[in-house]
Amino acid sequence: MLPVGVDILKKKVTQLPNRPGVYRMLSKTGTVLYVGKAKNLKKRVISYTKYDKLPIRIQRMVCEVNDLIVVETPNEAEAFLLENELIKKYRPYYNILLKDDKSFPYVFISSNHPFPRVSKYRGLRVEKGDYFGPYASASAINEAMAMLQKVFLLRTCSDSMFSMRTRPCLLYQIKRCSAPCTGEIARVEYQKLVQQAKNFMSGKNSSIQEELKKRMFEESEKGHYEQALVLRDRIVALNHMQSYAEGTTFDQHIDADFIAVHRQLDRAAIQVFFFRHGQNGGTHVVFLDEIGEQSEAMLLESFIGQFYQNLSPPHEIVVSHEIPSCHDIEMALSQKYGHIVRLNAHVKEGRRKILNQALMNAIESLKRHLSETGLQTDTLIELARLMGIPKIEKIEVYDNSHIQGTSAVGAMIAVGTKGFMKNDYRRYNILKSKVGDDFEMMREVLFRRLTRGLKENNLPDAMLIDGGVGQLNAVKQTMDELGVNVPIMGVAKGPQRDAGKEKLYLLNSPNPIILEHNSALLFFIQRIRDEAHRFAVGTHRIRRQKNSSKTMLDNIEGIGRVRRKSLMAHFGTPRAVLEASVSELMQVRGISENIAKKIYTLIHK
Repeated sequence: MLPVGVDILKKKVTQLPNRPGVYRMLSKTGTVLYVGKAKNLKKRVISYTKYDKLPIRIQRMVCEVNDLIVVETPNEAEAFLLENELIKKYRPYYNILLKDDKSFPYVFISSNHPFPRVSKYRGLRVEKGDYFGPYASASAINEAMAMLQKVFLLRTCSDSMFSMRTRPCLLYQIKRCSAPCTGEIARVEYQKLVQQAKNFMSGKNSSIQEELKKRMFEESEKGHYEQALVLRDRIVALNHMQSYAEGTTFDQHIDADFIAVHRQLDRAAIQVFFFRHGQNGGTHVVFLDEIGEQSEAMLLESFIGQFYQNLSPPHEIVVSHEIPSCHDIEMALSQKYGHIVRLNAHVKEGRRKILNQALMNAIESLKRHLSETGLQTDTLIELARLMGIPKIEKIEVYDNSHIQGTSAVGAMIAVGTKGFMKNDYRRYNILKSKVGDDFEMMREVLFRRLTRGLKENNLPDAMLIDGGVGQLNAVKQTMDELGVNVPIMGVAKGPQRDAGKEKLYLLNSPNPIILEHNSALLFFIQRIRDEAHRFAVGTHRIRRQKNSSKTMLDNIEGIGRVRRKSLMAHFGTPRAVLEASVSELMQVRGISENIAKKIYTLIHK
């Protein structure tokens, strides 16, 4: 007997046109199960009614179908764009989804200031200026920013900081900025540096090095050896940038993304190499799970649609497998971003070498991913057996962090069969009445977490806390108050806090469990415990920095935000302000003699 979903689709098919468009499969509750596009809507939906020929995953989806919504489009390119907009909006369970839809950073050179600033930029490109990128990682863009500072000496400070400077900052002293804020360089000369930087980032760098060499020799002949030394350092940095680019791009004029896919069983890895104007922007890998029987071409089509949803593509996208619908994808991306985009699966030797490297990376990345997830699944099965429960699909790990009771925070991380679940990480600010007492702090964190979990019906399979019997008893009291029973384990550090000698404690078990020092389960517990500790310490550091930013100046009546910023910009540190004389305070913009005397008197009272 065929499922009800097949009958519903058969009835809908009679009303469908033989035109391109997008369709949505809906469940009884109105949840979007799947979003798809079609060149011919009628023919595409008919294929779902042939139940016995469908893959098992799609059969499960058809069993849940209760309704079908269709939107016609003028052509397949429009259908491609609409499909990916709806996938991003509804995130349907049966679509292949990019779990990591982060935005990529760009190098940004502003244009709304007499002395443009270079900075890292992430998000919608709404500010006026020039954008160069994208860069695949923080390390890639940080290296690019460091080289730009060394070679072109452009400022990185904010406009407000720039307007308040009265003397050059440390970056000027170490030859990383030309200090336009204090007039160390004329506007015309600074604009030349900006234009050189733009030319270099656009791949027009042939004349920059010759110009720098010519100026270096001129300054040397005039006896201006310090200026010649600065130019020499800029040439060395420029050579480093160029040699790095030439060694990794094989073609200094290349401007393309290379996308390679490798699949194994129901998993796949997609590797992306970014190249812009002959410069390597780094690499990015995405893992896809439960892909069913989808081919490499279908995976690439789905990936490209979602990946370039908010990321402007280059003029060329080189792919490892030919995509039948590449013409529609080219039209859609060209239409959306206003420049010609071409997909290319057949490339010559130079580009083929890069594409092969991307494919090799995809293969190796997938091997590691499968190994890690397989090992993690086995380890969670072993941990569940140790805790006496049927299975663990999600375990939460808790830790607290503070310094002598100040800036106290609690942190929770989550771990599943596929690794750390970073979207489920949580931070907790500890109330002042609780700080200093580790047991009370743990009680507070778990009370808040379990209370919310009961309300949302979202409790983990197990919990792990950093602590011994005392922390376990505190947590047990909290669970008893709330009527919750979640399996929990404590991890106490070994003698002299040695790693490898940890003791594990279970509720209602008087004796600790000591695993073998080379046990895979022990390594797993140490790793997730350390990740919780890292997250807790990082959270604590952020809170402490916010608290420490409140200096003695905050308590002086009559000193508002603007004057505090002026004082800090002039003196650099709170200590320097506290040690300043009245005459030195009066040199700050906005500080009159009366205010300077008031500050001095209140500080030294």
